[in-house]
Amino acid sequence: MLKHTKSKTSQAITSDSRVDMTSLLDIVFIMLLFFIVTTSFSKTQTMDVAQPSNQCQANCEQGEQPILVSINEDSQVIFGNRIIDIEAVRANIEGQLINTPQASLIIRVNEMAQHAALIGALDQAKQAGIQKISVARW
Repeated sequence: MLKHTKSKTSQAITSDSRVDMTSLLDIVFIMLLFFIVTTSFSKTQTMDVAQPSNQCQANCEQGEQPILVSINEDSQVIFGNRIIDIEAVRANIEGQLINTPQASLIIRVNEMAQHAALIGALDQAKQAGIQKISVARW
C-alpha cells in the first residue's frame, strides 16, 4: 500500500506543477497592441538621381561640354580648379549656363564625402535652373 500512496502524491505534484499561460498571453497581446498604437510611422523622403549614361560621350564630341562639379573626400566642392563654398555653386553654374544654356551637369562625388554636400550641390544646381544632372563616383 505504501507504493500506491507514493504514486498518488507524485501524480498530484505533477498535475499541480503546470503554469497557467493565459494571463501571460493577455499581457503580451496588450503590450503588442500598445506598441502598435504608439509607434509613429514617417514617410521617408527620396530624391531621384539620374545615372550617367554613354550619351554624354556623343554630345561631348560635338563640342557640348558638361559642367563639372566635384566633391572630394573632405566634402569640399571643387568647381574648375578651385575650391568653392556650397552656396557659390549656384552662381558658378549660372555663369556657365550663360555661355551654354543647354549644358548638362555632372557631379563627381568621392565615396567618403558627406551626403549633405551632395544634397547641397544638387539643390544649388536645381535652383540655377539646370535640367540635366548626373551623379558619378569620383
